[in-house]
Amino acid sequence: MSGKKKRRSGSMFKWYFIQTTVSVLLCLTILSFSVLFFFMRFWKNDMLTALNDDALSVAQGVNLIINDSAESKNNENNSPEELIHQIMMTVAQSSSTEVFLIDESGKILLCHDPKTENQSDSVCMLHRYVRFSKSIIDEIIVSEEECFNYEGKLAGLSEENYLLGSTSVNIQEREYYVVVIQAESIAFLPYTTEFLRIMIFTGIIAVILSFLLSLIVSYRMVRPLKKITEATKHYAGGDFSARINTFDVYNELGQLVDSVNRMADNLAVLEESRSSFVANVSHELKTPMTIISGFVDGILDSTIPQEDENKYLSIVSDEVKRLSRLVVAMLNMSKIEAGKLTLNLSNFSVRDIFIKTVIGFEKYIENKNILIEGLDSLENVILLADETLINQIIYNLIDNAVKFTPNGGIITFSLKEEKKEAVFSVKNTGKGISQEECGLIFDRFYKVDKSRGLDAKSFGMGLYIVRSIIELHKGTIRVNSEENSFVEFIISIPLQ
Repeated sequence: MSGKKKRRSGSMFKWYFIQTTVSVLLCLTILSFSVLFFFMRFWKNDMLTALNDDALSVAQGVNLIINDSAESKNNENNSPEELIHQIMMTVAQSSSTEVFLIDESGKILLCHDPKTENQSDSVCMLHRYVRFSKSIIDEIIVSEEECFNYEGKLAGLSEENYLLGSTSVNIQEREYYVVVIQAESIAFLPYTTEFLRIMIFTGIIAVILSFLLSLIVSYRMVRPLKKITEATKHYAGGDFSARINTFDVYNELGQLVDSVNRMADNLAVLEESRSSFVANVSHELKTPMTIISGFVDGILDSTIPQEDENKYLSIVSDEVKRLSRLVVAMLNMSKIEAGKLTLNLSNFSVRDIFIKTVIGFEKYIENKNILIEGLDSLENVILLADETLINQIIYNLIDNAVKFTPNGGIITFSLKEEKKEAVFSVKNTGKGISQEECGLIFDRFYKVDKSRGLDAKSFGMGLYIVRSIIELHKGTIRVNSEENSFVEFIISIPLQ
């Protein structure tokens, strides 16, 4: 069974809209309930203060009526009880509360409830057979404050939660208590209903804004991704010319777009290099194979005289060796580019390699009457490096020097230790290299001699491999040249 995970279904807009909407609604809900909570606490405190004020107003009215009744015994107007009831009715109706006058036992002596219409008795039918619980009365009695506040259920009166404000009043040297209550449901219902209406309205607006915001943001995010998808389709088809505009793109996506554009640039260069590589390799393989095939066929069909067979077999042998060198060079180049060419480090004398290599070219040097200078003055520099690869560097440089030095020319060698580096050079007289070509000679398959007259057996990878080997040793190579005068290659490799 494949362990490959399924790709998430749905569009980016859908997921972004859901996440944005849920986040906005969650924050809005938390904020709304937080505001509602603090508002309710504030409202309760304000309401309790109002209930205390109502209780004090009724108590003051009761005191005035009792005092007036004591001074004017022949009052022909309403009785004190009726006057007190009128005060209680006025307060109850103005604030939508229930007002009671009770004694120390909790018995209701006078009451007024706005729900009771045309109340004529001192105690309405709703409260005629109920009384305040002893626990509430005890709390009112022992309270040292001018007014007593309470919120919660009132046992014996109702199962509903109430807000209560109470104060004492002295009538004929006895303590009575004015109690003003209001049901929380009646007080809160208009506010909570309005609050919920506002919250629902705000929630709808938030969802609409989330939709619009998600549409705009997801479009701005998806647009460059679509362009990237289209561009990568071109790249998959081998067309690396497509580029993505980074204008008006978020920074993170801008970095992605830049990376894709750089990848396209690198792929284009790589494709061009690959095409050039294939073309050059095909050409380099075709030439010697054509020569080998032609001469072998000429020998087999007796087109070439028997006395000339050795001559042409010698040419075939050279071409086979050339093919062998080309294959080895290509293998080394592949290892270098794949990062698989490892160094086998050892201590050895660079001077000994120079001397052995020059001796190997002695026949060619003598045939061209080339003068060798500096070989006897080379310092004995001991280098910690890969001896085989360093030998290949020196061989390639001397091979090029011998090849491009004219008859009677000069090759000069130098080797010394300088600033903890082995610095050696190979200089030869001749045509030299132009300044424009000095920056190209280390490229793969590049040949200075376009006519292929002097460079007929070269395949243009020697200096590329030389530079790669030197870079593996953390060294450097540079070239100095004057046209129609000389060319010099200078190599520096750290001793350790």
